[in-house]
Amino acid sequence: MYKNILVAIDDSETSRCALAEALHIARTSNARLYITHVADETLLNMHGRTFTTTLNLDHAITAIADAGRKLLDEAMQSATGVNAEALLLEARQRRVSETLADKAKELGVDLIVIGRHGQRGLATLILGSVAEQLAKIADASVLLVRKH
Repeated sequence: MYKNILVAIDDSETSRCALAEALHIARTSNARLYITHVADETLLNMHGRTFTTTLNLDHAITAIADAGRKLLDEAMQSATGVNAEALLLEARQRRVSETLADKAKELGVDLIVIGRHGQRGLATLILGSVAEQLAKIADASVLLVRKH
């Protein structure tokens, strides 16, 4: 029986499936659910030159955080009847998987639920997906959810 569950969400179909699965498990286990989104500034840093010439970098970072808050607000609306809390995390020079694993450890989470996109290709081969990285480094059990 799980007591503390963390679900990581983004704006993808597999993420919505992961959220639905985490909500189901939380309801049936009477567990606390942490609905998390990581505002990942890595893409801005990789393409910072492009963004700084067209946008103010601070505004771009704020926009990423605002989009994350909106995503979390929408997810919380589906969490009726669940002891849930929304958490917006920031990657800040770290991998998303490391940010999630550290937060899960800090919260005493015993299950992490995350969508597995199932993408293939060179980038995934070299870097691995966030879900795969998280499964390797997390102290808690990790449930990888595919689109269904």
